[in-house]
Amino acid sequence: MDKTLHNILSLIGTKKGSQRRFTEALGLCPSAVGDWKSGKSRSYTRRLPQIAEYFGITVDNLITDAVPAKNAYPAEGLKPVPVLGTIKAGVPINAEQHNEGYEYAEVGDPSEYFYLRVKGDSMIGAGITDGSLVLVHRQNYADDGQIVACLLDEDYATLKRYRKSGGTVLLLPENPSYQPFILSSDDFECGSAAILGVATEVKKKLI
Repeated sequence: MDKTLHNILSLIGTKKGSQRRFTEALGLCPSAVGDWKSGKSRSYTRRLPQIAEYFGITVDNLITDAVPAKNAYPAEGLKPVPVLGTIKAGVPINAEQHNEGYEYAEVGDPSEYFYLRVKGDSMIGAGITDGSLVLVHRQNYADDGQIVACLLDEDYATLKRYRKSGGTVLLLPENPSYQPFILSSDDFECGSAAILGVATEVKKKLI
């Protein structure tokens, strides 16, 4: 079995009814997936764009290993969003090697979002604890009071509450044990600081 077919079958999963929903959505005959498994047909190769769109991923995801775990078929409306790891010096946040996998989220276009795994307790007052997954919308601006993922000095990422007053920008923790970052608008204009996105949701494990 080739990698592409393996990935498609993994995405379809084994939940009751998921194969039927898949074939109906793509206008396939009920036996299509079975024919792919047996090698009787390779018609899926002509439908990769439609299959990728159905699962909310790209064709590149389908033909590589960068797909959600086997049997992780999403609920209606949920789409796979990449979980990005710690940012290293000089490496952009969307570099492939930082993809730790996928978590599902109810979003329109998953390419506009990413998850960050939080380390530390500086945002505990906002309900963001150590180990939490924070869903971030990709954008380079923020409104006053929003929680942002911000890159500082091109090699350090932090999650803080954004406040702006005149030419001063404060990145505020939600824990009195930590000090705020005090920046200027010039820091953002010259590239020594950059907003990577705005936090929209947090997921955390219950103890």
